[in-house]
Parts: sequence; structure tokens; C-alpha cells
Amino acid sequence: MSRRARQLAEDRALRDAALALVKDDIAHLRGDLREKGIVARIASSAALGTADIVEEGMELAEKHKPASYGIGAILAMIVGWWALGGGSGARDDEDDYAWDEID
Repeated sequence: MSRRARQLAEDRALRDAALALVKDDIAHLRGDLREKGIVARIASSAALGTADIVEEGMELAEKHKPASYGIGAILAMIVGWWALGGGSGARDDEDDYAWDEID
């Protein structure tokens, strides 16, 4: 067998082995998708991400308690202002401005 023919046979064997691995991976992924759908995977990933963010926020609040108290107070003031109608936008469209008056 010539050197070129032997190299061609080795290359084909490597190609066939790689193709078999790819087909096996695809079959494994299809089985996984049948077991647990894409939407369920996305939802579980989102839930894990949210849990991590909440956990890090709690740790940060524990480290910096005075700052977290201040942030909480500011949030309470904003919610109170909003609840009392601070941003209701119930103003007249025809506000009386000095520069609008022509006497």
C-alpha cells in the first residue's frame, strides 16, 4: 500500500469516527429534549439565575447594613409619594404661565 493510500485510509477512518461521535451526540441531545423540553430548561436556568441574584443581593445587604437601610428608606419614601398621588399627572393642560399671558 502506498503512502498516499495509507494516509487516505487513515483520514477516512478519522472522519468516520468523528461522524459516529457527532451522530451519538445528536441522539443524546434528542433524548434529553424529549425528557425535558426547551421551555422547561430555559425556565429552570432563569430560576437558578434569579436565585443567584437574590442570594448575592442578600449577602451584599448583610455586608453593608447602613447603606441598605438608607436604600430601603429611599424606596419607602418613593412608594409613599407614589401612593399619596405624587405623580398623578392630574394637572390641567392649560397651565397658566406668565409668558403665555398677553394683556
